Amino acid sequence: MPVSRQRLIRAAVILVGLGATLGSALDAIHSHFGAISYTSPVLAKAAWWVPLLFAGAYGTGIGRPLLAPEEPPIPAWKVALGMGLFIAAYWLTVVPWPWLVRCALLSAIFLTGWASCDRTRLGLIIAALAAVFGPAVEITLVHAGVFVHHEAHVLGIPVWLPFLYLTASVGLGSLARWLTAPPAMSEAAG
Repeated sequence: MPVSRQRLIRAAVILVGLGATLGSALDAIHSHFGAISYTSPVLAKAAWWVPLLFAGAYGTGIGRPLLAPEEPPIPAWKVALGMGLFIAAYWLTVVPWPWLVRCALLSAIFLTGWASCDRTRLGLIIAALAAVFGPAVEITLVHAGVFVHHEAHVLGIPVWLPFLYLTASVGLGSLARWLTAPPAMSEAAG
């Protein structure tokens, strides 16, 4: 059953709102634990535009139901698992372990999330796109001089960053699928 326009709009608004709030809060993990610094912080070590950036980033999650409107509904537990793994991955990025260990663990978190919550080729494609375009945006912002990664390996970003975006795609894609499913179908899938 195709996704209704009303459910798409509602889901997009929720994703954007989560980006501005949860996304900014997760970003605060990086700024408060010394992974990044903003050149012009205004509140809680963040620049004024951070909620807007994360609102836009999370809003891209709506692409999943747009690209595959016929996908079956996803149970709520898969959404909780996908988002939980994404949040755990954020915390892992600030653990003072070697970057190679963090990359390996982030890869395992992504693969666990994808295998448990998705298992589709489309999910892998979206994850790969997120792992390319998310860091590209951050590279652009670093080179614009608006913030800095303190653990910069390549082009001003850490090598673990693409793995964080892989995990984000599973959580946000699952959430978008769940938000756009008809209410009766979401409950039945749970």
